[in-house]
Amino acid sequence: MLTGGFVALLALPVRLRSQEAIASQTPPESTPLLDLGDRASCGVVEQGAMVHLFDTATVPGGPYYVNDHTLVQGKDGEWHLFGIFHPEPIGEDTEVDFIHAVAAEKNPAKWTTGSFEPATQPYRIALHADRSVGETHAWAPHVVPWEGRYMMVYQGGGRDDYHASIRLAESDDLYRWTRVGRVPLFEDFCEARDPMLVRREGAWALYYSRCDSITRKLSGVAYRLSHDLVHWSEARMALTMEHAPPTSNAAYAESPFVFERNGMFWMSVSAYPLAWDATLVYRSPVASSFPDAPYTRLRAHAAEWVFGKHGEVWMTHAGPGQSGVWMSAIDGM
Repeated sequence: MLTGGFVALLALPVRLRSQEAIASQTPPESTPLLDLGDRASCGVVEQGAMVHLFDTATVPGGPYYVNDHTLVQGKDGEWHLFGIFHPEPIGEDTEVDFIHAVAAEKNPAKWTTGSFEPATQPYRIALHADRSVGETHAWAPHVVPWEGRYMMVYQGGGRDDYHASIRLAESDDLYRWTRVGRVPLFEDFCEARDPMLVRREGAWALYYSRCDSITRKLSGVAYRLSHDLVHWSEARMALTMEHAPPTSNAAYAESPFVFERNGMFWMSVSAYPLAWDATLVYRSPVASSFPDAPYTRLRAHAAEWVFGKHGEVWMTHAGPGQSGVWMSAIDGM
């Protein structure tokens, strides 16, 4: 039994990015541990050379970039990649498409350069922002399997940054996607975005980037809970970055990803004001509260995590100027 404490929290009453520096075109071969000051936990974590999993040069009409993305394994064992897709250069307010790429190789340990290829038409674009339901852009998909289907959460924009919408789509086969309802799951302030959905202890937890409060604009990661993917608890903060300068868009805590490993919970975030490819990693004995003390810093943007059958760990990297999606092995977690 996991000890995240989410089921107990569900019993409580329910009350209803200008990115700056862009990384170089070539990801690093390897990354040493970087100095995080007195707050670092000094974890000994090593990051290996990056492999170019999905090269957007294979998509006609480019150059294109992929930004926040997700990887999920289908029922047949093939892996699928979905992500923000846009012509170079970066155009946050005009990011309206999710690319779909597929890897036939079922074992991530065997992935090499070009393992992911664009899906065949008409499935190459998995989802396009729909203005008729209030979507102004399409950001940061995250896909999880559930009872024979696949659920995709994403940020669909909104009328302003204080009404940012988190939305849901579903698929039976990872190729054909349908929105669940015409209204968002919920809206939140501070350009709330980059949702991640996880099933734990019989409930759903949805993590996303958000400021601590409307008046206290410290970057952080919020979460909400649900039994049915329809009714959601009020937001609580899983991480508040007390030592980062205030921002209007939680810029130090983009792209949260939470997972359990070796009896601990881990959370990674992209902190682009530090550097476009700065990924901070935190750990905690519970999934609902992470101390503002990074365990380590790695080099990646919009990192997703992939786990092998024999204990292997990999982390992905993407973003403008990166020509697609990369992956590196991680050791020490």
